[in-house]
Amino acid sequence: MTGLITFPSRAWPASLRHAAFITAALILPATALAQSASPEDQEALIAELQEKLREQEARLEKLEQLIAQPSPESPTSVQSASDPAPERLAPHRAAASPAAPVKASPLKVSGDMRLRYEHNNTVDGQRNDSRGAFRGRVAAVYKASPGLKFGARLVTGDPDNPNSSDVSLSNFNDDLKVSLDQLYGMKSFGSLTVMGGKFPNPFRRTDLVWDGDVNPQGVAAQYAAIDTGSTQIGASALLFPIERSVGGPDSKATGYQLTLDHQPADTWSVGLAAGYYDYEIEATDTADAGDTRTNLLDASGTYISDFDLLDIIADLSYTGLGERWPISLQAEYVQNYGADAHDTGYSFSTSFGRTEAVGEYSFGYGYNVAEADAVFAAFAQDNIPYASNYRQHALSFTYALSDQLDFNTTLYSFRLKDVSLVPFGNTDWQQRLRINLVAHF
Repeated sequence: MTGLITFPSRAWPASLRHAAFITAALILPATALAQSASPEDQEALIAELQEKLREQEARLEKLEQLIAQPSPESPTSVQSASDPAPERLAPHRAAASPAAPVKASPLKVSGDMRLRYEHNNTVDGQRNDSRGAFRGRVAAVYKASPGLKFGARLVTGDPDNPNSSDVSLSNFNDDLKVSLDQLYGMKSFGSLTVMGGKFPNPFRRTDLVWDGDVNPQGVAAQYAAIDTGSTQIGASALLFPIERSVGGPDSKATGYQLTLDHQPADTWSVGLAAGYYDYEIEATDTADAGDTRTNLLDASGTYISDFDLLDIIADLSYTGLGERWPISLQAEYVQNYGADAHDTGYSFSTSFGRTEAVGEYSFGYGYNVAEADAVFAAFAQDNIPYASNYRQHALSFTYALSDQLDFNTTLYSFRLKDVSLVPFGNTDWQQRLRINLVAHF
C-alpha cells in the first residue's frame, strides 16, 4: 500500500533495525508536514531531512564499530583453543596472572657475637683482675623434609670446656679456637620429637643445675601430651653418654622431666617442671679440675657422692601492667638423693620489663644457693668461680640499642657457703662485673 511504512523484522541485522527505526522517526512527522506545505517549503524541509540523515548515518557507523569490537569482559571476547588471542589482550592477561609463590629456603642461619668487659674484685688484699672476652656462634638448621631437620653450630672457645665458649683477649693475639658444640638430627612424629647427636638441652633449665652452654650428647625425646590452648602438658627424656672406658664401666646420665603450663587468665600464666637426673660416674679419664670443680672428692680424686638429682622449677608471669612491663618470677629447688650431706640447692629470680623493641629495657635480680654436692658441677653454672658450695646475688640490666644489638650488664656478689670444705677458704664477699655488647642475627 502506498505510504505504508513497515517496521523492521527481528530477523534483520541489528544495525539495519536501528537505522529503520531512526528513519521512520524522522520521515513520519516530516511526511505529514510536507503534505500541507508549499513547494518551496517542501524543498527546504527535504534538504534539512537529508542533512539529518547524513548525521544519523555517521552516528550509526560509529555505533556499529563499537558493537563489532569485542570487550575484554564480553562473552564475545572468548577465543577458541585454535584461535590466537588478540595482541591487545596479552598485557591484560599477563597482569591478571597470579605471581608465583616464593619458595621458602630449607636452610636457616642464625648466630650472635658478644664483646665483654669483666672486672673481678678479689679478697684478702689480692690484686683485682680485669679482662676482655669475646664469643661468637653461628648456627644452621636444614629442613630436609617435613618433620626432619639437621642442625649444627660453630662456636669460639676451648673445646675441652663444656661450660663456656668465651675467649679471653690475650695470648699475644693468637687466633681463635673454633669448634662444633652442636651437630644433630631431629625427627618429628606428630606430637613426638626424637633427636640424636649433640643437641640443645631438651629440658627446662636454669644455671643452677644446667649451664646455658652445656649441650648434651646422645639421644633425647620430647612429647607434647596435651595442648588445649590454655593448658600444655609435656615430657622429655635424655640418654647422655658422658665418658667411655675400655677397661671398665662407662659414665652416663639419664634424665626425665614433666612440664605443665597453664594460663588461668589473660594476664596470668604459670608453669611447673619436675625433673630427675641420674648420673652414673664411673669413668673419669678425661675429667679435669674444670669438670670436677667444687664437688667433694676423696684422696684419689673420685667423687664422694652419687648424683641423683630431683629438680623442681616453678614460673609465674603477669602482664597486667601492659605488654611493655611484664613481670616474671621463678623459683627452683634441687636435692641430690645420692649424697649423704651438702645435698641441697635453691634459687629465686625476678625480672621486670622487656627488650623486644629499640629503646626498651629490663631489670633482673637473682639469688642462688648451692651446697657442695647439690648439683653435678661439671655441667652447672660458670658465671662465678664456684659451680657449687656458694651463695650468690645477681643484679642485671638490659637495653635494646637496635633490633640486632643489645647492651647488658650484670653484677654478681658471691661467697663460699661452707668454708670448712675448702682449705684456706674465707667468708668474704667477692664481686664480678660483666658488661656485654651483644649482636645477633
